[in-house]
Amino acid sequence: MRKVKIVTDSTSDLRYETLEQRQIERVPLHIILGSESYPDDKRLSSQDLFRYADETGTLPKTAAVNEFEFESVFQKLLDEDYDVFFMGISSKLSCTMQSAVSAAEKLDSRRIRIVDSLSLSTGVGLQLLEASDLALAGAGLEDIVRHAMEIRPKVQASFVVDTLKYLYMGGRCSRLVSIMASRLKIKPKLELIDGEIVPTTKFRGHKYIQKYYEQMMERADDINPKRIFVTHCLAENAAEVKNKLEKEYGFQNVEITDASPTIATHCGPGTLGILFLYK
Repeated sequence: MRKVKIVTDSTSDLRYETLEQRQIERVPLHIILGSESYPDDKRLSSQDLFRYADETGTLPKTAAVNEFEFESVFQKLLDEDYDVFFMGISSKLSCTMQSAVSAAEKLDSRRIRIVDSLSLSTGVGLQLLEASDLALAGAGLEDIVRHAMEIRPKVQASFVVDTLKYLYMGGRCSRLVSIMASRLKIKPKLELIDGEIVPTTKFRGHKYIQKYYEQMMERADDINPKRIFVTHCLAENAAEVKNKLEKEYGFQNVEITDASPTIATHCGPGTLGILFLYK
């Protein structure tokens, strides 16, 4: 039985060290600043993107991984005698998934399986690590796909946003909504539901992260303690949230990760999410 290589895109927000240790292949999306295009890797930081937005009044654009890029990566792995499992950002948020599907169909779709995460950020990362656990243990492609489909409904992926400024600049909310939220100090919770980003709870005031944390822990007994991520974009409270999860609920495996520039450019600084699987 062939070994399985796990492949993802740059929105899964796993640490580079984790990807390297597990030999997970990462295919970057693209960030466009004016006429220049950059891969979503370590070349640009979130601070660089916010600085560009503030100076130009224009939000950096993001572009999906294209079919040719996937085809090159998949073919290389097939030539190395791997089967391939790919999971990346939700198909409802980017055409990256469709590019992966098209590339797989051009090659050997029996040896390349594409699973829609219906998520983003470490909501994807949680599912990838489950797939990686199986791949490292020697599981075959079909077993990995089957497990991925079983756990996908158990993913809790949500964030609380400090400002709607960058969502407005990206065309994801109206100017009126942005102004009213600023004046009323509303901090919306954005939740992944059926693969789409849906605004749900509206927190108010500067203690929005504490209020979000309390809401997330209302079902603490139902959380799978195997892995919990505190994923954020320049949020000062990330370490505090991690400590509270450990001390107040006894979670052992809490990891802080940074939102990738692709994710950060839309949500803005001060965004924080607690992401996990339910049992």
